Amino acid sequence: MLKWYGYVGAVLLAFGNANFFLVIQPFADWYIPIVWFGYILLLDSIVYRTRGRSLIATHPTEAFFLATISLPFWLIFEGYNLVTHNWTYINYIWYIHLLDFTTIMPAVMETFMLVRAMGVFGKVKINFAHAIPLRADALTQQAAHRIIMVLPALGVIAIMAPLLSHTLGMPFVWVGMFLLLDPLNYALGRDSIVRRASTGESRALLQMFLAGIIMGFLWEFWNYMAYPKWIYNIAGIRLFEMPLQGYLGYLPFALDVFLFYELFRSYVFKGPNPVFDV
Repeated sequence: MLKWYGYVGAVLLAFGNANFFLVIQPFADWYIPIVWFGYILLLDSIVYRTRGRSLIATHPTEAFFLATISLPFWLIFEGYNLVTHNWTYINYIWYIHLLDFTTIMPAVMETFMLVRAMGVFGKVKINFAHAIPLRADALTQQAAHRIIMVLPALGVIAIMAPLLSHTLGMPFVWVGMFLLLDPLNYALGRDSIVRRASTGESRALLQMFLAGIIMGFLWEFWNYMAYPKWIYNIAGIRLFEMPLQGYLGYLPFALDVFLFYELFRSYVFKGPNPVFDV
């Protein structure tokens, strides 16, 4: 049996998708939060049924915190779009739009947790320790210091790229955030992609990439059908509204979500990140 809120999520998803075609107001204006909160509730309930623990059921305050910081997280990219004009919103109401942003990080994390709970890439183990030597002897500490110094410099260049080229520079923002946040988390002793990769924990990286691709497809599919929607001012062959090359951005974006959350959750919560506790 699913948790009770999983059934609520299934109903929200079913109604939201039916309303693609019915366009019943005012529900059509609230389409994005209806569908995405439904998705989040349903996936969390499935994770709980699979593993006996989940973000909402086991860590409800942390789930709420994740939704809260999702808003400022996405506003960073909205700030860039004020300069680059890579996408444009249609039929949006501002206060509903802000609520939409609270679903972004929870949706990515819940997708990652489901992929992890299902054991996808569970037998994959690639040891990056020789390529990224971050173990505790003197030589590798020097190497770690060099990596930590170099990556943020590349990150600064990447996040500045959209200011130099509005069209070509925007994709570097997704990579730039990773290059800034991952060394920062590592230096602060928090979970990071570099730390996990250096110890051979490669499946988490692959699971995050898969979660990013799944999310990208769903975001673009449901956006394509929606009444309030966004369109891209970018040339290219499109799958839904998104040019095909744009889907590559969902790979580093999934890492950005994890790193941004890991950076700020440690100020509020103790212990390891529960999204890995499945």
